[in-house]
Formats: sequence, structure tokens, C-alpha cells
Amino acid sequence: MKAVRYHQYGSADALQYEEAPIPAVSADEVLIKVAATAFNPADATVRMGALKDFLPLELPFTPNVDVSGVIEQVGESVTELSVGDKVFAFLDMTRNGAAAEYVVSKAIDVAVAPKNINLQDAAAIPGGAMTAWQGLFDNGNLQSGQRVLITAAAGGVGSFAVQLAKWKGAYVIGTASENSFSALQQWSIDEIIDYKNESVEDKVTEKVDLIFNLSPVSSEEVTKLLHVLKEGGTLVTALNPADESVAKELGVHVVRMAVQRNAEQLTQIAQLVDDGVIKPFITERHPLSNLASVHEKMGQMRGKVLLLVEDIK
Repeated sequence: MKAVRYHQYGSADALQYEEAPIPAVSADEVLIKVAATAFNPADATVRMGALKDFLPLELPFTPNVDVSGVIEQVGESVTELSVGDKVFAFLDMTRNGAAAEYVVSKAIDVAVAPKNINLQDAAAIPGGAMTAWQGLFDNGNLQSGQRVLITAAAGGVGSFAVQLAKWKGAYVIGTASENSFSALQQWSIDEIIDYKNESVEDKVTEKVDLIFNLSPVSSEEVTKLLHVLKEGGTLVTALNPADESVAKELGVHVVRMAVQRNAEQLTQIAQLVDDGVIKPFITERHPLSNLASVHEKMGQMRGKVLLLVEDIK
């Protein structure tokens, strides 16, 4: 099969589009014929070797944790999925990923894909939507009627977070650049802060119950956000942490999160997509062979960037 792999850690140039063996399937696994995958900044962080001390990989390595496709083969102990099922998944980051024509996953991590969108587009959903779900609901305990501030609101996670928070009945404030305002308005966001020209501290005049930080700013900048939280409120951050001592002084909580694989949540998310409640914000589509050039543009992208492998009807 064709795959994008790197044989050593390094820059985007380390990514090679080349021949690779089709992976073997164990008893509790499925082989997925890949329709598409999506770029995540974490894929680039791993490729650079930044996590190699506690996330050891066997090289050469195939990146990408988001996938949509069709079940090609099932392991002998798999009963909940069948050959021909259209599926999507958030894959184990320590194993070869979906930047390939085929990928293997534990069956327990795979869910049936939404039916009302193109199967390739479903690859834009798993990692971003589950990070948003877990940040808002599992870690942030967001409730209807609460006020939430979402930073980087038009990004790959933020775009889902805005839609999920509105579905929950929250009042949603988001930070973004001006070229993302129209997308955020389509999702009925309540307030937008232009982070390039406006200060969160100046613009948020009524304190919020929850902050979901998705912006790659310094811990010092994240800590400043604590001042717009209500007493007893929570800041959930998927990136740099806030200062715990400042949080304690202000009487607020800080949670640093990392997304966990959860096929049950993916199934719930698929239903929301089919119900028209949320949809992926796809801003670019590229052939898989262009993955290296996508990595080179990290930090310059909005929404989700898809890598197309095969258009499966």
C-alpha cells in the first residue's frame, strides 16, 4: 500500500510518501480501508520528536490519528463490526496511523460513521469533536444557561466546541481572527473577540463559568484568563497550563486535559452530525501525498484540513 512515513524524527521533510506493508489484524482489531484522514497539530509535535521520551514510537512510523473508511477485515473475536461497515475513529497515537491506504485499529475504538455526510468528510470529526466534548462536558461540566469562553474558537477543536456548547444551551464567547467571524456567526456564537486587536480581559465584562483554552499561548497568557472566571469557575486547557497558585487565590479551578479514545462518545457525536446539530468545519482538502506540505503550514490553518485517500461511495 501507499503510506506517508518518517524514518527519523525531524522537520516536515522527514515525511515520505512511499510503499509500506499492509498491517496485519489481531483478534480484537479491524483493518480499515482509508477514505480520508485529517491533520492534527499533535501529529506534527510527535513527528518533531518533542514527545519521544514518554511516547516512544517504532520507526518508520505512519502518522495521523483521525480516520474514516470502510472495514476491510475483522479479527476473529470482533462481533460488533462487520466487513463493509462505514466507520470513523480516533486512533492510538502510539501505533501506525491513518496516513495510508489501510490502517489497523482496536475494534473498541471504532464507531459507525455519520450517514448524512460524505464518508471522507467524517475524517475531520473524531479527534477535534472528542476533545471538544471531553473539554466542555467531562472536564468542564458545562450546563445549559452557563457562560463559556472558548479560545481559538474557529480552530479544529474550537469549531466543534462552539457548536456543542450552543447545543447544550450555553452562552458562548469565542476568540478568533476576523476571517473566521462569518463561520462562527453561522454557528450562532453569542460574542466574538478579535484576539489580534482586542483583549479578553477588556471585552468580557460579565464573568464566565467556564473557559476552554485551545490557544497555543504561553502559560502566563493562560493564567491571565483566570481573572474573567466567576468564583468557583473552571478553566480547562488542552495546551499550556495556568498557574495553580493564582487559581487558588482567585477561588477557581484549573484542569489540564488530554483527549481520550471513546467510541461511545463518537457514536453520540455521529448522531448529532446526522441530526444536523454539528458539522465539521473543513477548510482545505489535499491528496495524501501532500501531507508534508500541510505539516509545513502548521499554525496557519483554520478548521480541519483533510487528506484524501479514496472516495468510497
